[in-house]
Amino acid sequence: MNEVFTLLFAWTPFLLTGFLWNIGVTVIAVVIGTAVGAWLASVRFSGTARQASMSNVLSRFFRNVPTLAFLFFVVVAMPREFSVYGTGLTIPFPLWLKAAIGLAPSVIGFTAESLFIARQNIARNDSDAALLFVPTWGTSVMISFLASSTASLVGVSEMISRSNSIIAATGTGYLIPLYLYCAAFFVCGCLVWMVLINRFKESSYVRTMAKRIANPPHSATPR
Repeated sequence: MNEVFTLLFAWTPFLLTGFLWNIGVTVIAVVIGTAVGAWLASVRFSGTARQASMSNVLSRFFRNVPTLAFLFFVVVAMPREFSVYGTGLTIPFPLWLKAAIGLAPSVIGFTAESLFIARQNIARNDSDAALLFVPTWGTSVMISFLASSTASLVGVSEMISRSNSIIAATGTGYLIPLYLYCAAFFVCGCLVWMVLINRFKESSYVRTMAKRIANPPHSATPR
């Protein structure tokens, strides 16, 4: 048992660096996914009937296709590097950006669907129902955070990838305690995120702003 604790303590800085990659890739994926998802929700809510229908199809597509499928698509379809035209300069495509792009579609789908429903509730002056967008979006972020362990498929040296390197170097005898140790980081991260989301949702500022939005001078009519 002492050997296990000694090993975990010795490799913790190495694993923490990988965990920071998990967090970083998740943040970038959430920024991309939230921006695109908000745009799709806006088009579906206030665009033409054809635009709204196309936005609905895209939202469902991004929400239902597994993250692994998108990651494999990124690996196969996206180049490792690209050349700047007329300069002969070759720039490598960052692996962390590939991973973030592969994780973003899930956030796009959840954001587009839940934000559209939230805008419908706002148009009905139901601010409390509109606030359900916050935990739904928060759940999509948490799912992306857990899925960030698959970033190793595109070459990102995240926590699980680094734990596999440790196992290869020290032997499979430490496999279970090492994976449990890594799982504890993800569980703690999810718990902290859930607490933050709940506090944000229940804050008086958010409720006040939701009620103000729910009572505009002219409410839009949802499609």
